[in-house]
Amino acid sequence: MDLAHIATWLRNHPWVDDAQCGYATGTPGALLAFTPEGIDALCRQGRQRVVDALQEHVDTSGYADARLIYRLFDTMPILTSAQQIDALLQAPLPRDVLPDEEHEHDGEWTLSLRIPLDLVYFPGHFPQAPVLPGAVQVAWALSLASTRLGTPLRCDVMEALKFQQLLRPGDRVDLNLHHDPARHTLHFAYRYGEKAYSSGRLAWSAAP
Repeated sequence: MDLAHIATWLRNHPWVDDAQCGYATGTPGALLAFTPEGIDALCRQGRQRVVDALQEHVDTSGYADARLIYRLFDTMPILTSAQQIDALLQAPLPRDVLPDEEHEHDGEWTLSLRIPLDLVYFPGHFPQAPVLPGAVQVAWALSLASTRLGTPLRCDVMEALKFQQLLRPGDRVDLNLHHDPARHTLHFAYRYGEKAYSSGRLAWSAAP
């Protein structure tokens, strides 16, 4: 199987900006960086339909029997070896997000995030219209605050929760985190410019 040919063929698809092919424990696969059109298709159709359409495109490459594993990105990771490609194909779908940028001012943190295209939560929430679950937004806030503010990874009470806009694959969002030690609370807010996505207070019964 000519993986370089398949990668070139995938790059000709309007949803694909870049493609790199390799193997996941013997099964061929492709890392795909999506165009804005591809991200829009993912948001409107869901992962399975998008992958099915890309597989149909591969079928016209001369390798109709090549069943590929796919991993989707908004930007292709920096790759310096075939082993890195294979490792990414073998890795499970991600559960977490890494900040692109972050800064702290007077104890308040702002983290710039981009929602990964291929989160493990999206195929089930929802299959044809992927949306970041509210529970995951809370879990991310707790996790990201813990390493920066020393707050607990779990809370006892969730207060004033508001989910105002949907967070979709590829969305950019700023996460604001503020810890009130006296009240044992963490305030979080996902915003981008004037657009508010969600916010709330997470409380625990005693100081960590």
